Formats: sequence, structure tokens, C-alpha cells
Amino acid sequence: MAIASAHRDAALALATRRDHARRALRPRSFITLDDIDARALARVVDHALAMKRGLADDAGALAGRAVALLFQKTSTRTRCSFAAAAREAGAQADYLDWSRSNFVLAELRDEIAVLSRYYDLIVARVDRHDSLRVMAAHSEVPVVNGLCDRHHPCQAVSDVMTLMEYFGTDLRGLRLAWLGDGNNVCRSLVQAATRLGVEVTLSSPAGHELDDVTACQGGALVRRVAEPRAAVERADVVYTDTWVSMGQEAELEARKAAMAGWQVDARLMDAAPRHALFMHCLPAHPGLEVTAEVLRSPRSIVLDQAENRKHAQKALLAWLLRANARPAARPASTAAMAA
Repeated sequence: MAIASAHRDAALALATRRDHARRALRPRSFITLDDIDARALARVVDHALAMKRGLADDAGALAGRAVALLFQKTSTRTRCSFAAAAREAGAQADYLDWSRSNFVLAELRDEIAVLSRYYDLIVARVDRHDSLRVMAAHSEVPVVNGLCDRHHPCQAVSDVMTLMEYFGTDLRGLRLAWLGDGNNVCRSLVQAATRLGVEVTLSSPAGHELDDVTACQGGALVRRVAEPRAAVERADVVYTDTWVSMGQEAELEARKAAMAGWQVDARLMDAAPRHALFMHCLPAHPGLEVTAEVLRSPRSIVLDQAENRKHAQKALLAWLLRANARPAARPASTAAMAA
């Protein structure tokens, strides 16, 4: 039986409607801290703390959902914490190695559009921030930044959770000192912490400072000092990160020379108040940005930081799904359109 002209017209009409609907669909993603306001951030962290303490049920938060873990960079904490978070909340998480997929062959906008037809959420850990912008523009489901060269927002959310776990949920007036490279972790941490009232002191060698735009976002809560000892003298928390981020390996010797005076060692921690705690997003390099003595001391809370990635991301994914909730509509068939 020949296809009727009405069916051909209906097919074109259906394709056109779906194209319009797809172009109008712009799900809310989490690419930087600019994608969440202070109130929502506090709610996400409160939910994460409640789940960790057993005060909120996490078993069905993501029930029946599928999460893609698309990684262009290597990972331990981000990959495993998202996989564990998804599993504990009732979702399925699939790991996709960028280098072993057709993301290396096809245009990014096309591959991410296809991937978003299979999954409810996509977590992407990529080399360049611009890649995430392309993904968010062309994905039909929320995209979560699992790290890029400019931002590490999931780390910042879990760091805020760790601060609340130790110092209480009202962080106004808490003092945090950042020492070393003003990198992607620093940028996201400043954005998250200052929104909740944390006072951040930055101390970095010349040429490695946090950008002025981000520092200015924190207003009077952010200050810069040249000397590491001056940065920590009133700090409640001393935070550092690797001197050589992924992709900067060729700069190792130059960076070691530039940042030698910013190592967090026992003498520097002694210059801080005796209650001050040490934080590091890991992986650490004992003997470079921090000594093994400080990293593994009773004042170090790096393992709680690492664990909290799981809880914070569980709450974050649940928040994103709620923020993007819309009535489900099953696409009509071509035959139905022709009827």
C-alpha cells in the first residue's frame, strides 16, 4: 500500500514540531556557581548534611533515573563519588571514556545531543570550559560540571558542606585562608563560600593570583595578602591545592620555584589559631603544596571533604531534577498525527 500524501505532510509537520520543541528546551544545568543562588545552595547543602546524618531518606531521590559520567580527564573522587551517589539514590550511572568514544570524531554539539536522549543527567569532566557551554546549549537534559580548566563547582558545594559540618550551618564570619595557585578550585570555592558569608583571604605568588573578576564578586569578604603567615594568622580554615593542575605538567619546575614559599607546613599551621583546620581537595602532593605531617595530622579534614563529595552531589542531582521538572508528554506517532 502506497504512503498517502497526508502521511508525508504529517511526517514533515511532526519533524518540524519536534525540532521547535527541542530548540525551545533549555534545561537548567550546573556549570558554575552562577547557576545556583545562595538560598538554593544552602538548601542543597542542608539536604546533603541531612542525608549523611541519616535524617533524610536518600534511597529514592533519583529512582529510575540514568546518569552519564562523561570524562575527558582522569578522576578518582569525581568519578567514584558520582557513581556511588547515583547508586545510593536509586539511579544507574554509566561511565563513558571520552577518548574511547566518538566524542573524539564527531562534533561535540551532535554527540551531546544524542547522549542526552539516553540519560536524565550528564556529568562531564572536560579539558576546556567552552566545551561545557556547548554541551549545556545542545543537551536536552541537565549537564553538570565535574571539573574544567576554569571551575570545579561540585568540589565547592561539598567544601561548603564540610565547613557547615564542622562549624555550623551559619558560616557568616568564618575565616578561610587560601594559599597557592588561584586555580579552578579556588575560583569556585570563593564563589560558593562568600555567598554564605565566609571571609576569604587569598595569598598567591605573583602571576598565579585568582582573577580580579571572581575576587570582586565576593566584595568585602575577599581580601588579598602577600605573605602566607599573614593570611593564616586569624584563619579558621587553611586551604591549599596542587601547584600543578592537570594539563600544566610542563610547568612543574617553574611552578615549584614560584610557589615554594606557599607550602603549608607545621610552622605555617602553628602561625594559625590552634583551632584552625586544614583542607585540600585532593589529590595532594606531599612535599610540594603541603607536607605529609600536615596532610595526615589530626587537624586535617581532607577525608571528610572527599567523602562529602558523594553526599553533596547526591543532593545536587536531586535539586537539578526538581528544578527541571515538567509534565511528561509522550511524543505522538506519525500515524496519530495523520489521523
